Amino acid sequence: MSYQVIARKYRPQVFEEVVGQKLVTETLANAIRTNRVAHGYIFSGARGVGKTTTARILAKALNCAQGPTVAPCGKCPSCTEIAAGNSVDVLEIDAASNRGIDEIRGLRESVRYLPARDRYRVFIIDEVHMLTTEAFNALLKTLEEPPPRSLFILATTEAHKLPATIQSRCQHFAFRLLDYQELVAQLGKVARAEGLETSEGALGVLAQAAEGSLRDALSLLDQAIAACGTKLDEALVRQMLGAVPAVMLAGMMEAVAAGDAARVLELISKLAQEGYELTHFLGEFTRFVRNLMVAKTAGAASSLLQVPNEERQELARFAELASEEDLTRYLAILLRTESDLRYALEPRFHLELGMLKLVHARRLASVESLLAELSASGGAKKSADLPAQAALGGPGETRSALPASAREGPPPSREPKIRQLTGQPTDAASAPPAALSANPPAPSDERLAAIKARLFGQSKLLGSCLEPLVAWRFENGAARFLYAKKDAWAVELLTSHERLATLESVCAQEFGQPMKVCVTLQDQEAESSARRPDARERALRDKMVEAFTKTFDAALAEVEDLSQE
Repeated sequence: MSYQVIARKYRPQVFEEVVGQKLVTETLANAIRTNRVAHGYIFSGARGVGKTTTARILAKALNCAQGPTVAPCGKCPSCTEIAAGNSVDVLEIDAASNRGIDEIRGLRESVRYLPARDRYRVFIIDEVHMLTTEAFNALLKTLEEPPPRSLFILATTEAHKLPATIQSRCQHFAFRLLDYQELVAQLGKVARAEGLETSEGALGVLAQAAEGSLRDALSLLDQAIAACGTKLDEALVRQMLGAVPAVMLAGMMEAVAAGDAARVLELISKLAQEGYELTHFLGEFTRFVRNLMVAKTAGAASSLLQVPNEERQELARFAELASEEDLTRYLAILLRTESDLRYALEPRFHLELGMLKLVHARRLASVESLLAELSASGGAKKSADLPAQAALGGPGETRSALPASAREGPPPSREPKIRQLTGQPTDAASAPPAALSANPPAPSDERLAAIKARLFGQSKLLGSCLEPLVAWRFENGAARFLYAKKDAWAVELLTSHERLATLESVCAQEFGQPMKVCVTLQDQEAESSARRPDARERALRDKMVEAFTKTFDAALAEVEDLSQE
């Protein structure tokens, strides 16, 4: 008798033997127990996770001589024929090679006949997403209203390619990839049954290479037995799979952590000389860094680590070489490099560039930390300049606090902050205006807010006239209010005798002395250029901008004056 590969030899024969798909198998078992088996199922998932195996077990459970039962005997003619794949009432169809409408028409003709011996005629259509559109359309009516005692099981690795009309007529079960621990446990179980001498490290290499597919893992185990015999050596298994030795991954990580760029390039050269596939190495190193990040974040004992137990302490040691932020940055760079390497004409150059980015990554400061430093330095400089500015503004005055009368007055304006006109231009972003007269107190935003509040109390119309104010100043017992040309309507309203008298009265109450008010219209652009620095000049004087340009060695390219919006 010819040799039977391990993947077939240890293929599950009952629901309990299916690994990693407990939710699916329990649901199907309950459907059999309660006699609620549907006429159509879709089994989707990656390769080698148990879709076709489960379909066969379901067919055996329904057609077993002792059934229907959730535990088929495996000895009756129906069970043995289904397991061997030659049952007359269980048809397995490969849709990849039988994808046309003629094949589906033949299937529809076959469905019309009752089972020859068993209870159900079961049609297992593998890779069903390969069917043509016409074939799917021909299958629709049969799936919706199948003949009695017939069952369709559609297996696919790409469920999204199935038409919605097909999916709506079937119950859909998604099979998941197996995790590392499940694969290692099943490989160990099979290895013991075969009388093999193995280590967790060797089985772990096979489990990682399988990437969640149990069939792939068993096939690799078969290959490892052919290469190593009855004793599986981890180093030999790695060599067989083309996997990079663990000492090479550790050496690369040490070189990166030490910032040794020359050593990194030497290791890449050694990998190329020894014939390792660079894309495969990058994938392994990415997984290695990911495990380091998990060990650093969740601890070496975390179940999230996909490594043998003897490697956990080694990972904990390497995790101390870098911070969580560094490891996160390493992983991001590696993932980007791995994506670029797939389509690179010169993989080695891309790999060298990506690994050198890791070497220099620890020298980079995050944008958040730089902005925090800029804020701190800018705040310190502003604090140092505060006494001089306070001397200009007069005692007890601030630019942020409003008096109670202003807070209870009109709603806050969305216009730009009003500047107080003085004899010399000032930085409107930071320096308060200087007083032009020693007798009255210097004008301020608080005074203007108070005037607005008083004016709103007497006339909301007059109060709204102060909203579009461009500039104002108080000098020699007179207050001057300036407006742009576009706000001529406010000037016309305020210059009437009664309204101007009301404004003078309000100003006199605020300043505590008789006042004369002058409301004039100005050319805004000419006035701004004459009395106030332009936006670029003000930006260059700003302490934060100055610190930012020095830190990043940058130049001011463009300035937008938001106060003019």
